[in-house]
Amino acid sequence: MILPCPACGTRYRVAAQDLAAPSGRTVRCASCGHLWHEAPAPAGEQADHAISGADTPRQERVGVARPQAAPNGEALRQRQPAAPRSTEPAHRPVPRRGRAVVAVLFTIVLLAVVVGIFARRDVAAVWPPAGRLFGEIGLDVAPSGSGLTIEKIVPTRTAGGLIINGEIANLGDISEDVPRLRVVLQNAGDQDLQSEIVAPPKARLRPGETAQFATPFADPADAATSVVVTFVSR
Repeated sequence: MILPCPACGTRYRVAAQDLAAPSGRTVRCASCGHLWHEAPAPAGEQADHAISGADTPRQERVGVARPQAAPNGEALRQRQPAAPRSTEPAHRPVPRRGRAVVAVLFTIVLLAVVVGIFARRDVAAVWPPAGRLFGEIGLDVAPSGSGLTIEKIVPTRTAGGLIINGEIANLGDISEDVPRLRVVLQNAGDQDLQSEIVAPPKARLRPGETAQFATPFADPADAATSVVVTFVSR
């Protein structure tokens, strides 16, 4: 005989004798878990079902299940299937305060880059490795007087410390303003130990003109082994 679930409509083929108990049987749906009490069918109807059960159309999908007795004291109820969990990640909006902080940081970084580009000559004078970085991206860090050179650098130790002597020459064809000088004492590993920024001996040099400079260090570092002199752009 065919036994339909009153909750979800799932149909089962069961033997009529399984429901032949005088008081009927409590049955559980294998699909939705619903429990219900199935009264026994009349003897004549059981025989009819036994005969017609073999002629059930194949397009009706039926399952095979055995009636199950309900636990003592368990109320007949329909078990609701658990809702499927969503696998999509929760999209949490970015707080307004967080967006404002990001915008401020971006603005500060942008301003620092712009200032660094326009003041690159001063940055390179204070921190020489920056000059190489600017040069790699195509930004010139040469001083305004491209015809000016620094030559004949000679360090001389005296009783009062150390004096760095040198010469500035204008090898160009026009007069040039002379920038300030940065004199650096370095160790054997080319690391800066001490530095001085001094005014030039002359503010302007004509083509072919030279000027001597002397920069004293009253207390030079003992590890100093070399001297580097560069222009500081205005």
